[in-house]
Parts: sequence; structure tokens; C-alpha cells
Amino acid sequence: MTTAPPPPRLEDLRAGTRLVAGHGYATVMPDLDFETYSEAGYVWNEGAGRWACLPRASQGKKGLSVVGSARYAEHPTTEVLCLAYDLKDGRGRRLWRPGLSPPLGLFEHIAAGGLLEAWNVMFERLIWENVCVKRMGWPPMPPAQWRCAMAKARAWSLPGALGEAAKVLGTSAQKDKNGKRLLDKFSVPRNPTKKDPRRRIDPATDPEGPLLYGYCLQDNASEAEVSSRVPDLDPDELEWWQVDQEINRRGVQIDVAAVNACTAIVEEALARYDGELAVLTGGVVTAASQVARLTAWLEAHGCPMASLDEETVEAALARSDVPPDARRALEIRATVGSASVKKLFAMANQVCADGRLRNLYTYHGARTGRATGNGPQPTNLPNHGPEVLRCDCGRHYGAGKPCCPWCGGCQAVIAEWNTVAVEDALLVMSSGSLDMAEMFFDDALPAISGCLRGLFIAALKRVLVASDYSAIEAVVLAELAGEEWRREVFRTHGKIYEISASKTTGVPFEEILAHKKRTGQHHPARKLGKVQELALGYQGWIGAMIAFGADEFLSEGEMKDGILTWRAASPSIVEMWGGQSRNWRPEMYGIEGAAVSAILSPGQEYGYRGITYRVIGDALSCRLPSGRYLTYHRPRLSPSDRRAGEWAISYEGWNSNPKNGPMGWIRMRTWGGRFVENIVQAVSRDIQRHSLVRQNRSGYPIVLHVYDENVAEVPKGHGTVEEFEADMTDLPAWAAGWPIRAAGGWAGRRYRKD
Repeated sequence: MTTAPPPPRLEDLRAGTRLVAGHGYATVMPDLDFETYSEAGYVWNEGAGRWACLPRASQGKKGLSVVGSARYAEHPTTEVLCLAYDLKDGRGRRLWRPGLSPPLGLFEHIAAGGLLEAWNVMFERLIWENVCVKRMGWPPMPPAQWRCAMAKARAWSLPGALGEAAKVLGTSAQKDKNGKRLLDKFSVPRNPTKKDPRRRIDPATDPEGPLLYGYCLQDNASEAEVSSRVPDLDPDELEWWQVDQEINRRGVQIDVAAVNACTAIVEEALARYDGELAVLTGGVVTAASQVARLTAWLEAHGCPMASLDEETVEAALARSDVPPDARRALEIRATVGSASVKKLFAMANQVCADGRLRNLYTYHGARTGRATGNGPQPTNLPNHGPEVLRCDCGRHYGAGKPCCPWCGGCQAVIAEWNTVAVEDALLVMSSGSLDMAEMFFDDALPAISGCLRGLFIAALKRVLVASDYSAIEAVVLAELAGEEWRREVFRTHGKIYEISASKTTGVPFEEILAHKKRTGQHHPARKLGKVQELALGYQGWIGAMIAFGADEFLSEGEMKDGILTWRAASPSIVEMWGGQSRNWRPEMYGIEGAAVSAILSPGQEYGYRGITYRVIGDALSCRLPSGRYLTYHRPRLSPSDRRAGEWAISYEGWNSNPKNGPMGWIRMRTWGGRFVENIVQAVSRDIQRHSLVRQNRSGYPIVLHVYDENVAEVPKGHGTVEEFEADMTDLPAWAAGWPIRAAGGWAGRRYRKD
């Protein structure tokens, strides 16, 4: 009797071997992993004899997380401790460390055009470029030869952290639990003691050095095994990832002088606020960052707080029963801990030597494929500043001033925050003086917050060109659902808020338009139309209406009536959400019906209007019109607690929003409307992906992008806004004919929101 030979081990498979993985294949790829040392993100305090954090680093953090990988890699103290690599050539994993001969086999692989994969490859790429090439004389690595296992994992809806992804997949090669201790020992500086005055420990001379090298090799093995279980990016997605890497590597210029001046003013303001807080609390709390002390003091003064995060503090300040002293303490905490202050310090701490911020985006940071922001997070910068006055002299100043501090005149009009106001504010802030800032703009911090967007600039002799899509999600929803009257709105006048209000309230559309023309103000009904369009497209109910401010002008009964009327006017969208019964009879229909049917019948494909679902292995795959997949791991059905005889749908995924439950890998509920929301955002992202790739390759190098906005940096005199917008609306074949428009574009030195 003969027995079949055992399957080959992963480490024995040669480069280029393809393995079945998820909805596609995983290609075995040569890979590498660095371990490094750096003092980036640390400041030596000679007086204290200790390492300190950079000024106002969030929660006193130090190191890589504070400065970001680009600034970390270029820091003069950054060095390679070791390198683990496997060329998948049958020779197994190899380790290089300083003092050994250069890894010539690796150099030959690169020279032959071989690919190299890493987890979060931008870090490896930056170390290679800034340390290995510039300081060690290694050969350069062409950008097109890099690949990223983390990018694949994110695209397949796995966690971005290697250890977490390995846990989810249950790989045999897990991340070494001893790793953090070893990295804390060897990769960062240490505080000296009387017995041991060293400021760092070199693994080359320490008994535990081999453990660090073993950790590096183990990471390399874990990365390879996770990669072997995750499908490769399809060609379109790979091209977009490569453009994403270009955008992150290129970075965007910032106004360093303005950032430094604003930072000085904020530092002075925060010191003043901390001083006020110390007096207010009788010295119990000397800084708003002392969360435990402030929480205890607030509780003792009649204001117990479960948390001091931004939302909780805002909610407390909205109450009327907070004692005056506690209220003022919370106001100080809100100001000191504001997102705008954190963004400013992130800019100051992460800017590279050439004045550019890099690695601002995480590829596929959201489940839908959208990028998320890093550092100062350009995806959610403030759109406005404080209310200001515009003097007859043309300058802007704080609305609380009786006369213009620029010219002394008293003839002014109320003005919204605008690009000219930003220039005026930054001119004042260039003094670096809090007193000067307050003399011109009342409270300095709101004015600086309004300037944050303008701190992103074009480099010398260059200009920013930008535009955004008009209501792209609403257009995509209408097209995917086949809601004909909505499609016609977007093909013509595009006034979806007005027409939606008309259908809900019965006020003629023409009357709503005439009111604006007659009075210069929007018709009152438009406010309802806007809230409904923002809140109801994804099966939202009263809670969604309230989230968009409907409770400010409607009762819950009126909201319910409006929701039902809106749904009646949009039957194709309601049909797309789908469900599991009609008129109390079982029926699988729409997107929810397709997803449930696919879970009930693994391997079978079910679809609705070009969107298909199929369970492959233990994952529910949703195929989009672009051919890209959304993935829901370990889908399960359980009896619904809302409708008898129906199923509740759940899946496992990475939760980064505490509003949705515990942070981390958890089981999450979903339904038709939520599926549709994922689809619409993903399809909108794929349309933008197409335009970003096109623009980046055709003379408009992208430096910033938000969910509906593209921003390029070009030489002065190059191209036009009209050409830029034409590129944005050149649609992929699967979206041909959709009324996707880009409008309101601009060109200028400073980033802005028109």
C-alpha cells in the first residue's frame, strides 16, 4: 500500500508559486524585514538625565509613533540592527546584521528585477532608501519591485497589525510575544542609571541580542505565512496601491514657518490655560492632560465623568446642570485636547527635513477600501474658522472687536471664514505672539484651527490644483438602485435636496427655487430635504435623522412621517436594501436577500443589479461592478430578534470605532442598508481610484485626497482646472454614462475648502 507524500512546506515553495487563497490566489514572494534603532521622537534632557518626549506629543508618547516613519527613517541616529530575508530560492531564511558581509544574493535578486514583499512595506522602503542606500552604499531598489503583505491583508478585511492578522488566520507562525520587550530594549534609547550609564543597548554585544535576531526571523516567517493565505491584489488594485505609495512617498509641502509660529502661540495659550486650571483647582490639577486628577476633581465638584474624551466633554458642556467651576475646567480640557491642536503638533513633529509631510494615508484603511488619514489626518481637516468681520480696508479680524485693529476704522461687515481671512490670520500668527493673535482675532486657537487647511501649501514655483465630486455617493446610490427620477435630477439640475424636500413636503419644486431667487435664502423645506438625503439612503431611521440635526426642527413623529414619505418616493432604493419577506411572506430580495441566500448556500452566487455575493471558504465575498471584492469573514446567521422567521446577519471584522462595540476583532451585526452603504462608498472609492491613477500618470502628481476630492501639485502654468476636472469625470467602463461631475475646482498656493 502506498501513501501520498506530505504536502510541501510553505518555506520550501519557490518564488512565483501560486496558492488558492480566498476569492483568488496568493503568490509566494521573496520577502524581508528590518529591525532598527533610532532616537527619533526622543529629546535628551541633560538636566534631568533622562529622555523626554517631543513638545506636546500626544499622551507623552515617544519614538516612531510620534514622528512617523518618514522622519524616523531620515533621522541621523536611525540604523539597521538586523535584516531577515528569504528569496524563496530554496536556501531558506537568512539574517544579515552589521559587521557581516553585504547580502550579495539579495543585491543580485534586486538587480535581476526580482520583487520583494514586506509587511507595511513603506517602512522597509524608507529604511532601504535613507539608511541602506545613502549611508551603507547598498544598491537602490526600484519602487515597482516592492510589494506589501499588509496591503493585501487590509484589502481582504484583515487587521493591519501583523500579530492580529496572524491570530485571526490561526497561522502556525505567530508573532513572537517576546517582541515588544526586545524592541523596547534594543530599538529605542534607555534612561541611564547609576549602575548602568548606557543610553542604549547594542544587541551585537548583549547576551539577548540573538533573541532579537530570532524575533526578526520569526516576523519574516509570520509575514510569509499570512501572505500565503491572503489573495493578491487584482491588477487595477495593484496599480492603485502603487500610486498610493507614490502619493505617500511624495508627500505634501507645509508652511513650516507658519506651523512653527502657530505652534509657539498654541504653546503659550496652553500654558496659560494650564495655569488657570491650576488656580481653579487649587493646585490639584496643574495640566489639562492629567486625566485621572481632573476626573477625580470634577467628581468631587459635582460633575462625575465616565471619560474625558472629546465627545464626552462636549456632551457635558451641552448640559445646563454643570457647576460653574466644573464647566470652566471642562472648557479648558476641551480647548487643550481639541483635535485641531493635536493636528498642529502632529505637523510640527512629523515634517521632514525638506518641509514635506509624508505617509499621510493608510491604504484600504476602511472596510470599503477608502484610505484613512495618518498624523494630522488630512481626511478630516476643519472647513471653517471663527466668525470674522471684514473691514473696508479689506482685512479680516475678530468679530468681538469694536474697530479694525489693522487700520483703526469702524466700518465692517460680518464675513464667513475664507481664504483671504486665512492669509490675514497667518500674517498675524507669524509674530508668534499670543497677545498679538488675541488683539486681532479674539481667541487665538479657533483662528489657528481655521488656518490648518492653509498650512498645506505648494512647493516653490508650483501650485495646487484641486476639485471635488458633486454628491458622488448620492449619484452612485441612484445609479446602482436604478432610481430613475434621481438619475434624471443628477443628469440635469442636480438639486437633490430641493427635489427631495418637494417630494416629502408637497411644496412645489419651482416654489422652493423661486424662494431662493426672491429672498437670497434657502426655502425652509430644503433643510428637511438635506437631512433626509444625508440620513436615509442607507435604511436610516429616527436615530439617523437626529444624528444629522433633525431634532432641532422636527418632533420624532414628524421625523417618522418624513422617513416613510421619503421611502415611498424612493422605491428602487428601498428595493435595493432588500429583505427576507414581503407582506408577511418569506421572500429573499434585494441586497440583503442576496447576502442571506449566499450564506445559506455556500459556493452559490446570488446577485442584485450587478452586485453579487458568494461564500468562499469561511468568508462572504461581495463582488462590485469594478470587479473588486468586499470581504466579510466568518459570516453567520442567527434567528432575528426583530422579525420572527427571519435571520440576523453577523460577521467578524476589525472594529476601530468604540461606538460600534469593543475595539479589536469582534463579531458585528449588519443588514441590507448597511451592506448598501458599504457598496456605495466602495463604488464611489473605485471611481475616485480610477481618476487618481489617471491624474497621477498624466501630469497631475497627487499630493492630497479626501473621499470626494483630489489635489495635485504642478509647476506654475501647467494644466488647467478644467483639464483636471475632465480627468476626474473620465469614468471607468463599468460606470460609463453615470452623471458623475466635478465642479468648483481651484488653483492656488494654499490648500482650501471653497
